[in-house]
Amino acid sequence: MKLALPLKKRQSILNIFKFLNRHHASNADQEMDTTAYLMKSPANRARLLKAMQDIESGTNIFPRDLTDL
Repeated sequence: MKLALPLKKRQSILNIFKFLNRHHASNADQEMDTTAYLMKSPANRARLLKAMQDIESGTNIFPRDLTDL
């Protein structure tokens, strides 16, 4: 089923979808850039990989109550 919308409304809807698609892509790119940036430093890379191992194994995890922060 097709909706009959005036051209201006169709164009507005298309523009919204285009904006959302670009916004989503740029956020994903920025997240990947941040990860890549942090992994460039050998010291950061070692800390991040260690933290990931700790999370997976459940070691060195210290629960905190948000009200304590």
